[in-house]
Amino acid sequence: MSIGDDRQREWVEPLRAEREKQGEAVVVRAFGQVDSHTEPDLREQLVGAFTDAAGGRGPVVVDLTGVDFLGSIGLSLLVEYHQLGVRQGTPLRVVAPARNPLRALRATMLDQTLELYRDVPEALAPTS
Repeated sequence: MSIGDDRQREWVEPLRAEREKQGEAVVVRAFGQVDSHTEPDLREQLVGAFTDAAGGRGPVVVDLTGVDFLGSIGLSLLVEYHQLGVRQGTPLRVVAPARNPLRALRATMLDQTLELYRDVPEALAPTS
C-alpha cells in the first residue's frame, strides 16, 4: 500500500464545451477545467464559433463562468482567438466573473488585452 491510497481523491469535472448562436453573436460556454488535456475540446468550439461568425457583425462570446481551472494553454488559446478576431473583424468577448479564470487573466495582465465581461447579457449588449 502506498502513501495516499487511503486519501479520498477529489473528483474534477473534465471540460465540457458547447456552442450556440444568439442573434448575431455566437456563445461558447465552457464548464470544468481548461488544461493541456481538455484544450482541444475548447479549441474545436472556438473554431466552429469563428466559422459561424465569419462575415457577420456579431461577436464570439466565451463564457468561462463554469470553468474551475484555466491553465496557461487556455490563456494562450484566448489570446490566439483574440488575435484571429482582430484580423477577421469579429470581436472576442470573454465572460469571467470573479473566480479562478478572472484571477488567471489578471495575474497574466490579459485583462488589459482581452474584452472582459461579468456575464453573458453584458457581453452580448451592443457597444458604442
